[in-house]
Amino acid sequence: MVRCPATAEPVWRDRAFVLLWSGQSVSLVGSQVTALALPLVAALTLGATAWEMGVLAACARAPYLVLGLPAGVWVDRLPRRFLLVACALGQAAALGVVPLADGLGVLSVPLLCLVAVVAGAFAVVGDIGTLALVPLVVPADRLTRAQGAFETSQSTAQVAGPALAGWLVAVFGAPAALLADALSFVVSGATLAAIRVRGVVERRGGVFAGVRLVFGQPLLRRVTLCTATLMFWVSAFLALLPLHLAREGLSPGRIGVVLAVGAVGGIVGALVAPRLGENAMPVVVAVAGIGAAGVVVHPLSIALMWFGVQIYHVLQVPVRYRLTPAPLHGRVNAAIRTTVWGSAPVGALVGGVVAESAGLGTALVVSGAGAGVACLWLVRR
Repeated sequence: MVRCPATAEPVWRDRAFVLLWSGQSVSLVGSQVTALALPLVAALTLGATAWEMGVLAACARAPYLVLGLPAGVWVDRLPRRFLLVACALGQAAALGVVPLADGLGVLSVPLLCLVAVVAGAFAVVGDIGTLALVPLVVPADRLTRAQGAFETSQSTAQVAGPALAGWLVAVFGAPAALLADALSFVVSGATLAAIRVRGVVERRGGVFAGVRLVFGQPLLRRVTLCTATLMFWVSAFLALLPLHLAREGLSPGRIGVVLAVGAVGGIVGALVAPRLGENAMPVVVAVAGIGAAGVVVHPLSIALMWFGVQIYHVLQVPVRYRLTPAPLHGRVNAAIRTTVWGSAPVGALVGGVVAESAGLGTALVVSGAGAGVACLWLVRR
């Protein structure tokens, strides 16, 4: 069992980490606004069907299938700060198109899908670059604590973001609410520009070097396949959840409150996770699946899902840092992200198909069961 060293110096004393964490935390809140506001634009403003909701969710993750592996090479061979700043500003510009198109009267579901693809393309490079930047900013003995801090921010954003999104949508409308996320990426770009990175990573090897390491190392392979399976079904679940809650009669404000209260489970999970070891990963994945399926009984069951998911993420990310040589961080993260998030659009589409043929409730239960079964990848044979 691997634990975070009790004697590790607090990460909060490191200026570079604080800048990275603060910028990412702000953009995470903005992204949570978009996570609710974008599907609400489709569902409420444009009257999208369940299939169109699935397509929209798939478009946001589809760039991983095309750009995931090349992005790893770019991250390893180009200045990471410059790349991350460019990606943050690119996402801000893409999201700003939605309120502009709404004001001009040309907003449509296809345009939303295009925005999701463009913003998703910048997000691919930014996501992989941020993961590769962390071990250059944070010493090895503090990585689990650092990941716990990032996941706590993620969970906190899931509390504040939906509530903020619900208020913004109610007051200004769903398209205008996306401006909050655009501004958050501007802030993120500014903090990234101020970071000074320790050391230089050696740049060598080809685009498939990360793939060979990920699938050649037994533990890294099992963790990657577990994460991909989990995200496949969580993506199906999240693509349908806003529509399910809306059809249950909840207003945008109440949907935001439900999601915010549910995300408290993620905060608890992120705070608890550094005290646990890697052996807890299969258990918390199963717990996440139970929580997702339980949403059809009570919407706040989502808290149990986020509790399990956030513990799992805190524990699994340091596994790749521990098993990956520094020169390959970008390409290993790219291989993992391509595998994991490449499964997400397919999961979102499958969720839409199941919902159209068997109903939203059945699709949510199936998604939860599939997420829970992902734990079998981590059972040693």
